[in-house]
Amino acid sequence: MKTLEKDLFELIDEKLSGELSGEELEAFDLDLMNDPELMSEFELHEEIDEAIQESEVIELRKKLDLVYDLTQNKKQPGLLRTILRHKLSRIAAASFVVLLIMTSLSLYFLRPDGNMSNDSLFKIYYQPDAALLIRGTDSQNAALIEAFQLYENKEYTSALELFAVVLDADGENIPVQFYSGISNIELGQYREALHPFNFIMGNNQNLYIERAEWYASLCYLKLNENEIAVDLFRKISLSNSFYKDKAHEILKSIQD
Repeated sequence: MKTLEKDLFELIDEKLSGELSGEELEAFDLDLMNDPELMSEFELHEEIDEAIQESEVIELRKKLDLVYDLTQNKKQPGLLRTILRHKLSRIAAASFVVLLIMTSLSLYFLRPDGNMSNDSLFKIYYQPDAALLIRGTDSQNAALIEAFQLYENKEYTSALELFAVVLDADGENIPVQFYSGISNIELGQYREALHPFNFIMGNNQNLYIERAEWYASLCYLKLNENEIAVDLFRKISLSNSFYKDKAHEILKSIQD
């Protein structure tokens, strides 16, 4: 093979990234045409690159399914793991998403049934909701503005204190209830987070029910209360909720 002068993985990476040129590119393209084994390995690199390059964390489950499919149905697992180690090691330092993929891939391969732990699923699917400033009465506005500024600055303990001030005066302020729940999640207080989410879910006529159901489901997942979590995820997956596809993906992982 003419490409032995360079590490094969490096050549493939350069070819995929468009960095390979001149005589090296011509020689490599010729080798691809004449060597079915090399072409097969090149195609595997290409498929893995496509899986890794998706940046949204919420799509990670699909990436894992792709890698699992490659392992089970198309290529040799040993070769796949070797390629993954090579590719991920080159970019892990620069990308949190790739680091998350590396961790999740390890969990994926280590578990015989291909399912992931509740903690891992939570880390993949949980993202805090961006705050929207909600107006209250004149006496509440100053506290609300400061509370949401603290929330945006990730000062969740202080934000909760001010959210509580608003709720003391207006306990049915649904948006403040909701962001109180998110603040509790960010502080690792999952049981406490369920109180405002359950309050919201008990008020059928509001715009926060879908989000409250989603985050409550994740809290139950984190608390390893799978029976309740499964019921909620199933309800979401059968609805028209924005989160229905994500709920369906999680159900595939936590149900036998």
